[in-house]
Amino acid sequence: MIHTLLDNDRFFIFGHRGTSEFFPENTMASFSDSASDARVDGIELDVQLTRDGKVVIAHDFDLKRTAGIDAVVTDMTWNELSKIDVGSFKDPKFADQRIPLLEDLFTTFGSRFIYDIELKVKARGANKRLALAVWALIQKHGLEENVMVSSFNPLALRRFNRASWYSVPSGDIFEKFSPLYHFLSGAAYLKPEMSQMDVSLLEKTGLPAVVWTVNTAEDALRLSKIKGVRGLIGNNPHLLTDVITGPDRK
Repeated sequence: MIHTLLDNDRFFIFGHRGTSEFFPENTMASFSDSASDARVDGIELDVQLTRDGKVVIAHDFDLKRTAGIDAVVTDMTWNELSKIDVGSFKDPKFADQRIPLLEDLFTTFGSRFIYDIELKVKARGANKRLALAVWALIQKHGLEENVMVSSFNPLALRRFNRASWYSVPSGDIFEKFSPLYHFLSGAAYLKPEMSQMDVSLLEKTGLPAVVWTVNTAEDALRLSKIKGVRGLIGNNPHLLTDVITGPDRK
């Protein structure tokens, strides 16, 4: 199924975890910077479920890299996570940045963005609770037309698709394409790592692609010319918009 969001000629520019080249990833500061540029269509972000059932925005399964803490995100409560500095690893001036709730992101930005929400689920898991919680928040905020959901884990994606009745586009993330994973996930688009972007895959599956992580003007221009590539995800979305749409797009 090709959803309405992808069934047109629109080309999407996403900030990878916001504007993560200059701001701490997956924080409100990073997302706010992306929002400040009207040419940036959306943001890519990662979600997990806390021990007490809150959907939080965090890429890594643990906090070692972003907070210097040997703790697992899903083992902690929202109250515990909400106090942790996840900005200083980027620069001490971001010491006030905390892990956001998906709820707060939706409340703050609403329909300003197209949200590419990556479900962070470990291998062989499906995490029905995460799927149901994310879908409930999308419905609560009326953002069905503004959301794409993706995952490396085909079982997690399949679980979400069933929970949502395939109501929003879902995408297979991969560094190497797997026909079996794609069959299991029921995805509506492909989300390849840049070096794995293969025109034959687009032709074979008949699906559009959103490519990550694109961080140079040369790569952006090259990929944007491939038929079937419908979006780019980069750490500096402003660079991508300069290449794809020009500096004067409003």
